[in-house]
Amino acid sequence: MKILDKYIIYRFIGKLIWSISVATIVFLALDLVEMLDKFIDARVPMSTVIRYYYLYIPYIIYLILPVAALLATLFTIGGLTTSNELNAMQVSGVPFSRTLVLLLLTTIVLAGCGFIFGETIVPVTNRERMDIYRYDLKKLPRDARSRHGQLYMQIGKNKQLHIERYNPGTREAFGIQLVEIDEGRVIKRTDAEKMIWRDAVWYLQGSVERVFNSNGIVNWKKYPAMIAPAIKFEPNEIEKVQTKPEEMNWVELRDFIVKLQNSGGDIIRWKVDLFFKISLPLAAVIIVLFGAPIASIKRRGGTVLGFGLVLFICFIYFGFIQVGKVLGYNGTLTPLVSAWAGNVFFGLLGLGIFVRYTR
Repeated sequence: MKILDKYIIYRFIGKLIWSISVATIVFLALDLVEMLDKFIDARVPMSTVIRYYYLYIPYIIYLILPVAALLATLFTIGGLTTSNELNAMQVSGVPFSRTLVLLLLTTIVLAGCGFIFGETIVPVTNRERMDIYRYDLKKLPRDARSRHGQLYMQIGKNKQLHIERYNPGTREAFGIQLVEIDEGRVIKRTDAEKMIWRDAVWYLQGSVERVFNSNGIVNWKKYPAMIAPAIKFEPNEIEKVQTKPEEMNWVELRDFIVKLQNSGGDIIRWKVDLFFKISLPLAAVIIVLFGAPIASIKRRGGTVLGFGLVLFICFIYFGFIQVGKVLGYNGTLTPLVSAWAGNVFFGLLGLGIFVRYTR
């Protein structure tokens, strides 16, 4: 690698760190203003609030990485142009296309690091942050927990409920296990294939009830359908503690989708989020692909024109992405198309612009 390449990369990385830092601070400040009254009403200790936002930082960085990469590219090219370094490179026989390719390759590496970061650090910190939100802010009971779609709830002094998967759209729960304990001994256990919320009560379908006597005899009965009077909570209480996609990495979310599909649950929303876990990091490459060449327009039309035009296109791009996500959630588009339509369309657009400037 030439000294000039190292210089451009170091400059890009420096601008990237600066962009991430500023964007993170702004993001945290805006969120704190919105959440401050909720923290005060819930009387959350200051140390917990600080930890909540400390755990929020990895997820913020993961989300803003594409925009930060675009800003770093704009500032890098703008700085080189303002100081006439870009002109000096061209006079020395280094074409502008070399700078564009170098920034693009650096962004590809950055996108790969962003994906790994989103699969390792982000899910762990998001789980702990969401626990603070559920149990310290929303004041949900701490014996109601959710991991990878499975829920564990204490529904009485001696009763524990385990739910494998829950579908909020149809208000159906799958893989039910209700256990009653007395003095450390299981005295009754009910297993059911499905639990459905109808007419303000829970109905169990395909259930088997086992009663364990003190002498070791087990009495059991099968019920095609039955009301579950012991389960008194409403669906919204399950929805509040259910695992969110950002609390799982790609493998965990994929396995959860397989289990949900095997049990007959609705997997459309989850599949959309699964595909977005791959398409989102690549957004950095896409926006730099069409952003860097357009940003260089400042050599002819001024800094404001190039900078404003790129940010406008970036705004349209992310709006396009969000619309695709919504259309995927409601089933208008397939999960794969909803997650990748924006990247494919703007990727082809950016590739055309990139080829034009690298001829």
